[in-house]
Amino acid sequence: MEELLVLIGLDSDSDSLLTGEEVDSRTVICNGADGSDGSNGAAGNDGTDGADGQDGADGQDGADGADGADGADGQDGADGADAIGCAESVLHDSHYNSVVDCRSSMTYRHDESSKYTWVEIGSYQASPEGCDMGEDECEGYAEIVTYDSDSNTAFYVNAVDSSVDMISLDDPSSPTMVQRIDVSSYGEPNSIAISNGIVAMAVANGADDMANGYILTYSTNGTFLNSYTAGVLPDMVTFTHSGEYILSANEGQPNDDYDVDPEGSVTVVEVSTGTVTQIGFSSFNNDREALIDEGVRLYANPGISTVSQDLEPEYISVSTDDSTAYVMFQENNAFGMINLETMTLDSIVALGTKDYSEGCYDLSDKDDGLVLTCDAPVSSMYMPDAISLFNSGGEDYILTANEGDSREYEGDNSEWTDEGRADDLVLNSTYWAEMGYDATAQADLLEKENLGRLKVSLVDGDHDGDGQVEEIVGFGARSMSIWNSDGELVFDTGDDLTYITHIYDDYLNPYTASRNDDKGSEPEGVTSGSYGDRTFAFLGLERAGGIAIFDITNPTEAVFDQYLTFSDHVSPEGVTFVSASESPTNQPLLLIANEVSGTIAIASPVHLSEEPEPEIVEEVGCLAADTGAHLAIDCPNQYTVMGDSDVHWELVGEYDSGLGEGASEIPAYDAQSHRAFIVNAVTGSVDILDMHDPSNPELIHRIVVNNGEPNSVAVHDGLVAVAVAGTGDEGSGMSKQDAGYAVFMDVDGNSIATVAAGALPDMITFTPDGSVALVANEGEPNDSYTIDPEGSVSHIDLSNGAESLTQSDVTNIYFRDFETQLAQLQADGVRIFGPGANVSQDLEPEYIAVNGDGTTAMVVLQENNALAEIDLSTKTVTAIHALGLKDYSTGMYDFSDKDDGVNFATHSGVFGMYMPDAMSSFTIGGETFYVTANEGDARDYWFDAVDEADCLASGGLEYDEDDGCLAYSEEMRLDDFDLDDATFPDEDDLLDKTELGRLKTTTANDCGDTDGDGDLDFVCSYGARSFTIWDSNGDLVWDSGDQISHLVAANNEWINGYTGSRNDDKGAEPEGITVGQAYGNTYAFVGLERAGGIMIFDISNPNAPVFSQYVYLPHHVSPEGLAFVSGADSPNGAPMLIVAHEVSGTVAVLQPVL
Repeated sequence: MEELLVLIGLDSDSDSLLTGEEVDSRTVICNGADGSDGSNGAAGNDGTDGADGQDGADGQDGADGADGADGADGQDGADGADAIGCAESVLHDSHYNSVVDCRSSMTYRHDESSKYTWVEIGSYQASPEGCDMGEDECEGYAEIVTYDSDSNTAFYVNAVDSSVDMISLDDPSSPTMVQRIDVSSYGEPNSIAISNGIVAMAVANGADDMANGYILTYSTNGTFLNSYTAGVLPDMVTFTHSGEYILSANEGQPNDDYDVDPEGSVTVVEVSTGTVTQIGFSSFNNDREALIDEGVRLYANPGISTVSQDLEPEYISVSTDDSTAYVMFQENNAFGMINLETMTLDSIVALGTKDYSEGCYDLSDKDDGLVLTCDAPVSSMYMPDAISLFNSGGEDYILTANEGDSREYEGDNSEWTDEGRADDLVLNSTYWAEMGYDATAQADLLEKENLGRLKVSLVDGDHDGDGQVEEIVGFGARSMSIWNSDGELVFDTGDDLTYITHIYDDYLNPYTASRNDDKGSEPEGVTSGSYGDRTFAFLGLERAGGIAIFDITNPTEAVFDQYLTFSDHVSPEGVTFVSASESPTNQPLLLIANEVSGTIAIASPVHLSEEPEPEIVEEVGCLAADTGAHLAIDCPNQYTVMGDSDVHWELVGEYDSGLGEGASEIPAYDAQSHRAFIVNAVTGSVDILDMHDPSNPELIHRIVVNNGEPNSVAVHDGLVAVAVAGTGDEGSGMSKQDAGYAVFMDVDGNSIATVAAGALPDMITFTPDGSVALVANEGEPNDSYTIDPEGSVSHIDLSNGAESLTQSDVTNIYFRDFETQLAQLQADGVRIFGPGANVSQDLEPEYIAVNGDGTTAMVVLQENNALAEIDLSTKTVTAIHALGLKDYSTGMYDFSDKDDGVNFATHSGVFGMYMPDAMSSFTIGGETFYVTANEGDARDYWFDAVDEADCLASGGLEYDEDDGCLAYSEEMRLDDFDLDDATFPDEDDLLDKTELGRLKTTTANDCGDTDGDGDLDFVCSYGARSFTIWDSNGDLVWDSGDQISHLVAANNEWINGYTGSRNDDKGAEPEGITVGQAYGNTYAFVGLERAGGIMIFDISNPNAPVFSQYVYLPHHVSPEGLAFVSGADSPNGAPMLIVAHEVSGTVAVLQPVL
């Protein structure tokens, strides 16, 4: 296959090659494979006989002349159709690593995808030109599609015109109409199949839909052949592999009043004789209760409708040897197996339910986008629509597209349905309490943003018939399954479709979110086919709108391969695979009939050229660069700015949750089990990673926390502690303003004890000996700032062991003793300013660090720009230390996001409030020091309101359509203020957006207005763009000044381009910090949330730390939490740094190299 490859990127090493991470996109134009050679020309005619010899004495006749030469070989077949040009873009920090954009289609691929990429190569619009999909004007013109290889013709069902239409695929890139077969005199066609030049159609009775329908046959040139009587509502038709029989699945649905319910059946036509056999199911009428006990759904009109009336055949697939027909009873959630020798239904196999608690799903359309719920207590019925049989290793397997379907009948005289919303259910409170859901949790479970809007069965789940359900039962499994020939499940895609249909935090098709309460992406059609040495399944997702492709070569371990989406095709219904040997292009084709858009999409695989082989990258290796002040080493997965140290930290391992933002926030490590514990806010869990091999962290288990949100995790000697905040509504007793919890478990996630803490537990830690756990309870107000809990620290006494822990071992330490010191605290510089709040309410504990002997805890009060000191022996707050302001005039900083690049300058009169987020302690020479990452944080609260009137009536300050109603905000841009003319004589220049105008400042406590005249005498901004060392009295020992700001830039460019957009806010934003000892020195590791990467400083001399290294990891975004592991505790004897990255949802593992 010939290809043209265009690489796009930055040649950072100037070697005239784009390799590795230099490549941002690839554009590929490739021809189809050459056609096979034409057949040889016919042999030439024999030559004429030679003339007779002269008669001698009876001479012999002369010999015959030689045969003529064979005719020339016929011409070679034409090349396959050209594929259109496609651009392949690299996707960073996603569960997909690239997307192939061919304009009309986009294909999402990952590291393990096969070398062939399926793309759209052609399409046909069956619906009227210019029809409006929003008005359903295009719907129904193309539903089921099949293909005849002898004529290169596709046949598709056109339900609108009651016809089967034929299009030529001689050139698949440009299909053309051949003819229309009008079957309206019989009724509406539902399905079509082709074998041995015969076209079979399943047609419902147009005059009476409760009467028998038809199987019609035509030749492939559209000539009518025959009509056969089928059962009621023939919904699907197929041939046996030999072409000997035609089979139709006759659904036999009742009428809308549900007072006429025909029997379901299967019709079999012997093609050679025209003999018709109707296979009914009346032999199972007496087995109703036994079938129900096995799990077959039989409930329609009990006592009136029989089993044979209740069973509704939806789809048929035939075994490889043509001995068995597998019939799908969708609404009954069962398979039927028909013996084609005896023409009888031999058995019915219930498919059972799928346990959603074993995966993560989005089950609400009212949860504001993509919100995954893990361990949801839902059992959902498989209820496949389409099925497809394939053979592997001599065994037959059946693919199912587990769409799900309810029954709903609304006639003139009556209506009936088995479908409702989960919030319609009455839960068996006793049963659910035993399952771990108290009354509040049960109510919360049925809220609309949780399970309340989920469509569920009203006739399943009530196991004892008392009207209260013990099981929430949904429709469809949101998956594809593989079953063996006995109807046993051998593989299910689990929650794969949840992840396949989204990228980062958004659905690829936004419409998918609106279907989460129904059946999700709704797998509708499925087929399989082989190319190369692999077998693939093609799964059409009706609501998500794409084709999910799986490698099913090993049926018990199928693997997701790629996801194909389209710009102009909506709701794939019928999917047909055309093998390379039958294709006009000599390459496989996939024909997709799209019901809503009324279009046929034609896809084919192309082999995209690969970028240069890995060895070329290896030859180039890491490149040295000069940042202007330091040496830098630029490697594909790491950019390192070198400082004054012989210890160099390198990325050795990484873990990608695949869940994106929020899935990796806070790490902790257990030395005994060599496991890491990661707070995952996406799934509301703590994820356990096996760290025995630091180069390959692996997820072992996900511990989902019910009725709360884990915020922090800590580990000490095999005891895992998790801080859990409430997530319920106000008044529920489990809101963020109510008391949260500290949960203790072992390293396997088994619960040991749970105790209540304060409001909004945000961080948890242990004292060095593990005898006490401390929880920082932030006590944030609600969104409308009408409820403001007290901030506190929970002291949890573990001296008797976690197994013996009770609530009496918990002491909540408050700040009430400082209520009378409000004026003095404010004069000292402690920020206490919440509307109507007292000292105890306004102080918000963010982080805790404990001194070396476990006697004192220092607590960060971030929004208050202060530290609180706690005596752990008396369990009291002994002091509150104001941190003061940092004078930016002593360094050079860039305070604008609108100044086109890096522009450092010195500004007098500009100060930063330290406002640290994380803090860590260390001991040098017997003295305790504390290091802080000075991120900065403003108070900004918005709540929901219907409109401006509702907002103002509720006490709000202003209304915004996107953000809602503003309850309180202290944050303003500097250009909203008036500056003191004497202090700032160049005010107009300073307030330009390219200077200081866009710098975020505060209105709280009139910070900066020293004389109370309404203008600013100095500027207060958020954070200090640094990390700081403090002594045990809270006095400043050392600050990194402007080093971080300069280290994240190189040669007048930001190392991470995003950094420049954050200069008006808080710059690089030092967020996380930890301390560790390695090779005789003490190091501080500082995570930069916005600039990305880790700053490493040698702090062995707290008064004069030395920059050691800056490690920037381009594939890991927004480091949040850091955990240092000593060499003694590490699985391989080398110190280890574990870094959780919030935005990318990844974990990076670094180790030093001497």
